[in-house]
Amino acid sequence: MINEITSSLMNYAFDHGFTVIFENKLSSHTPSLVDTDHHTIIVNSNWHKQNQIPFHLAHELGHLLNNDHANSCLYFTPLKNGIEGRANKKAIDLLIPYYIEDKLPEQINNTDFMKSFDIPAYLSDIVNEELQNIGISSLSKH
Repeated sequence: MINEITSSLMNYAFDHGFTVIFENKLSSHTPSLVDTDHHTIIVNSNWHKQNQIPFHLAHELGHLLNNDHANSCLYFTPLKNGIEGRANKKAIDLLIPYYIEDKLPEQINNTDFMKSFDIPAYLSDIVNEELQNIGISSLSKH
């Protein structure tokens, strides 16, 4: 499932004129990055948390979709505010449709969503808000 989601996000990026490069020669702890000037995302396919790769790709894609600009490459960082926070929110928005597909409303919850993509716990309030924005009560936890 993770590979299919990653492929779908990559196609979405290509459809928007962005370049995505998967690099497998990086350290397992080197974060993914985006070059906003060249609309290029580099995803570390050797990342130590494989389930998190779609979230990293969606996050970096979020920077481009949000029209973020930086003087240097933006590396995936655990921040909740500013452009990183907005990229995290966009990533969550991009991933929700994959998570809710083929699920009944009572099967959807924030804990399962976060676990599916190994989304860091500090983003739980954003996940709750985004699930509620689409009409899903994210308060049910399993």
